[in-house]
Amino acid sequence: MRIGYFYRLHAIAIAVLVLTVLASAAKAADLTVSDAWIRALPATVPSGGYFTVHNGSDKAVTLTGASSPGCGMLMLHQSENMGGMSSMQDVSSVDIPAGGTIKFSPGTYHLMCMSATKAIQPGKSVPVTLEFRGGTKVTVGFAVKDAAGR
Repeated sequence: MRIGYFYRLHAIAIAVLVLTVLASAAKAADLTVSDAWIRALPATVPSGGYFTVHNGSDKAVTLTGASSPGCGMLMLHQSENMGGMSSMQDVSSVDIPAGGTIKFSPGTYHLMCMSATKAIQPGKSVPVTLEFRGGTKVTVGFAVKDAAGR
C-alpha cells in the first residue's frame, strides 16, 4: 500500500511540474518582442538596447530585468527630458498593460549594457533574455548595429 501511495505522489508531482511549465509557456506566448537591436560601442562605453514588446494577454505584465552573455550587466533604464535637461535613471520594472505595447527606444525606456563583451559586434546577433514578474522569461536575438544604428 505504501508503494502505491508513493507512485501516486510521484505522478501528482510530475503533473504539477508539467502544468507549471505549460502555464509559463502560455504566458511567454502572449508576449511578442520585435525590432530588437543593440548599439555596438567600445566596451568601456555603455551601449543601449532597444525593442518593442506587445502584451497580447488580458492581464498586465511587468518586465523586471534582462540579461545577456553579451553584457557584463544589463539594466532597465529610462531617459527623461525635463526643462531642457536630459537625465537617465535605472528603473526596477516596466509595466505593460493588457493588450498594450511598450517601445524601448533612444530617449525613452532602453536597456543599458555595461561591460560589453566581444559578442557585441556590428552585423552579429546576441541573445537577450527578458525577465517578467512571475518567472516568465523570453529570449530574443538582438541585432547588433553600429553607433549610427545601422
